Amino acid sequence: MKYGLCVFSALLLFSVVAVADDSASLIRATELSAAFRQAADKVVPATVKIISRLQTAEDRKAMEIAIPALKTPPGRRNPGDTTGTGVIIDPKGIIVTNNHVVVNAREIEVELPDGRSFFANKFRHDPATDLAVIWLQLPSQTSLPFASFGDSDKLDVGDWVLAIGNPFDMDTTVSAGIISAKGRSVNKVRRTEFLQTDAAINPGNSGGPLVNLQGEIIGINTAIASRSGTYEGIGFALPSNNAQWVTNQLIQNDTVNRAWLGVETRPMLPGDVQRFGLRPEWGTGLVVEYPLPNSPAAESGLQADDVILSFNNQPVSAVYQLQRSTERAEIGKEHEIIYVREGRRYKVAVNVKPLPPSQGLLATPQGGVASYIDTELGLLLVQSTEQILGGQLKLQGKQGMLVIAVISGSRADRAGINIGTLITQIDGKPVPVRQLYTAVRSTCSLSDGIVFGTFLPGGDAQQFVIRLGQ
Repeated sequence: MKYGLCVFSALLLFSVVAVADDSASLIRATELSAAFRQAADKVVPATVKIISRLQTAEDRKAMEIAIPALKTPPGRRNPGDTTGTGVIIDPKGIIVTNNHVVVNAREIEVELPDGRSFFANKFRHDPATDLAVIWLQLPSQTSLPFASFGDSDKLDVGDWVLAIGNPFDMDTTVSAGIISAKGRSVNKVRRTEFLQTDAAINPGNSGGPLVNLQGEIIGINTAIASRSGTYEGIGFALPSNNAQWVTNQLIQNDTVNRAWLGVETRPMLPGDVQRFGLRPEWGTGLVVEYPLPNSPAAESGLQADDVILSFNNQPVSAVYQLQRSTERAEIGKEHEIIYVREGRRYKVAVNVKPLPPSQGLLATPQGGVASYIDTELGLLLVQSTEQILGGQLKLQGKQGMLVIAVISGSRADRAGINIGTLITQIDGKPVPVRQLYTAVRSTCSLSDGIVFGTFLPGGDAQQFVIRLGQ
């Protein structure tokens, strides 16, 4: 009898505990659901549909008068119209979205979730981060719902987030997921790192907000990784701290004023700690591959194989961290770099300069080496010298322009050109060292293909062809 009572008591206790566990799980699920709902309620009213048109209303009217058969039926989009998402960040009608959503538009219409619609009267963009800012033309005394930026640096992998947007031209849609990774790079977007999330992001979500559970914008949804072109569990968002800085620059200056250090770096590899003599208490850093000639980095005395530990007291262990710190630094002011050379730790002050133009000559030295950048091709090059071409490159005695960086996803990247390639000929003619940009544009055609004669590290000759379609 005692045995039976014990079994009954145990079963009763198990049942009570199970019910308690179920109740606790339900409470936690309900609380999470409420958090999702409250975050969405804050941001959904400020999340807008952006309609980018290749024709203005006047263009369409003139076309329909000339060719009545081309008139668009009511309720349908005009040919060439595309849709995306944006988020209002100011009640006066300032919207943040992706550059690729609006860059080709001649007319931009914005639809709010409450049914109102307005036209943009101004937009400014930053292709380097694929970000754009739109100003709406509002009637006087109009105030719009808006959302605020949060601190993306406080995010950790595993944190819950919501992606809000207009996928496939459907009205406002909310999806939930987590932060899957941080510090990701995405082809064609050079000057930022990305947050990775598994919240569903599809075509039409571009430019919409990624939101934390406090209802703050912690990212701008920008891209997906997909073989099908639709959601496969990997989406990318521009972190809010970067987006907010770029947005403020566009609002205040109509452009983004970036500072420039002028150094090519790489993350540390296994064995580098011992090779460069780093002590454990110094932490990790970035290995200098090349300081560009006449750059602030070169003028400060930085050399290849130095290890940069920090910039302005901010530790740097990833390339994007150094880029982010330097591009926001005050131009014309001294900034401290801590680095290691041959096992000894040093400090140096550097005066950063404005980021050079996206194409052409970076510097005009007096009898020295020249460096060039060409973002259309995706190449950063430096005039070759015996000192640069020696060592591991084994290209002594050659003349030309050395590739020291290739923009990911660019034409040069797709053609197979790599760092360390020495370009010696353009369409069979020797490279005019100080007129590379002019020579490429005046003697070659991207449509026909530009043939680069090159030497690879070690001395092997090879030809690369870059075409417009690549």
